[in-house]
Amino acid sequence: MSSAELNMCCPQLVMEHMHTGKVHNAVTTLAQLAGADLTIRNADDTNIEANKPDNDNHRSVIQYRDKPQGWVQYHADDNLKQLPKLASAMASLTEHLLEREMAVGSLAEGLMTSYEELDLFYTLFPTVSTKTDPREIAEVLVEETAKTLHCKRVSIMILDEKKQCYRVLASRGLPDGFQDVEIPIADSFAHRAMSQDDVMVVNNVNEHPDLAGMSRGDYKSDSFALVRVPLKAQGQALGLLSVTERIGDPEFTARDRKLLEGLSAMGASALLNCHLHKSVNKQMMSTIHALATAVDAKDKYTHDHAGRVASLCVATARELGITKPSELREIELAGLLHDIGKIGIPDAILTKPQQLTPQEYKTIQSHTHIGATIVQHVPGLENVTKAIRHHHERFDGLGYPDNLAGEVIPMASAIISVADTYDALTSDRPYRKAGSVDEAVAELTRCRGTQFNPNVVDAFIRVAYREAKEPTSSPMPPISIGVP
Repeated sequence: MSSAELNMCCPQLVMEHMHTGKVHNAVTTLAQLAGADLTIRNADDTNIEANKPDNDNHRSVIQYRDKPQGWVQYHADDNLKQLPKLASAMASLTEHLLEREMAVGSLAEGLMTSYEELDLFYTLFPTVSTKTDPREIAEVLVEETAKTLHCKRVSIMILDEKKQCYRVLASRGLPDGFQDVEIPIADSFAHRAMSQDDVMVVNNVNEHPDLAGMSRGDYKSDSFALVRVPLKAQGQALGLLSVTERIGDPEFTARDRKLLEGLSAMGASALLNCHLHKSVNKQMMSTIHALATAVDAKDKYTHDHAGRVASLCVATARELGITKPSELREIELAGLLHDIGKIGIPDAILTKPQQLTPQEYKTIQSHTHIGATIVQHVPGLENVTKAIRHHHERFDGLGYPDNLAGEVIPMASAIISVADTYDALTSDRPYRKAGSVDEAVAELTRCRGTQFNPNVVDAFIRVAYREAKEPTSSPMPPISIGVP
């Protein structure tokens, strides 16, 4: 039996090293050389002051970053003067092991966070980067944030043009009716986060009286945790990502903050792209309207004909159940540009009040080919090009330029054909006065199944009578996709 006892109370992180392996063998041998029995146990209580040793025992405290984590305790014995040095050496060894384990743990956590972040962004990027609807982008980010951080309440708020209010673009866990509600920036969590231009992490709002009164939400606890992350791209403030009410109420960690920063950066870039897309779309639509106006200007009888046809085409498409924004946009563009090829037709033929000769009529027919040739050079308008080329095809196959028939004719072309005819019938022409809605509908019905697609005629008639009862003062506004 040894003449002294040596007790080591080690932090949990280094227990496996002290109980097994080379470290265990080394410290056990050192204790035996000093003539002491060694006992190793987990430091379940590191309150050194509350657990002082008695007069016959002494300790060397194990510290990590100036905080006590455990101790090495030995029984005083004048015959074993080497015990104080041995206890100090073992405490230093344990501190070294603890430092190493914490460093390894931090590195592992950092690597795992980086992996999770990369995996998350790799999964999200293809989805977010291809969307041009800001609400769809926001909904994807909200759902992913709620799932990744295990939060009940997540929202993305967008700044208005004057940067005085927020509007909730997408959310999860907010009360009904919160969507699209304007929230003043002043005296709010959002204002504090945006003014500091940094991630705002509050793990217990009760500890921040200056913030507690700013909450406009209805929370289950007064001591909830929250994070506010500014959405910024290219130096432009766009909005805020708000996260709170974690499942199980854990605090937000550095890892959580890093993931949120990455999500907010991705979301901000995607939303900025929406702004840019909206701007480009607006410029393109302005150019197209200008081109359509230029065509209409060639004939005083066709003033705003393209605009009216485009409006009727979109309304008819919706009546047929077409709701996809990209398809409606293509139909609108085709309606606006269906006669763009008339730019290449001599005015004398376009405005001739008498009956056209066969050669003149053939020249007029060429406007579909000319129009398609003009538009085909614009990337992304392939379907619009087809719609323009075939808007004078007939359902029975007797149209031009390619004698297409039935369902082979593009739907946009079939819609333009009906809308174009209706507007011509209800507008003044050099050779006749405008007909009534009933007269135009009667003509469309007569040609249903021969010149026109029957389904399109049926849908168009419903639109025509509806608009006749509730006439609009101006053409339908252009369809555009971008941040509201």
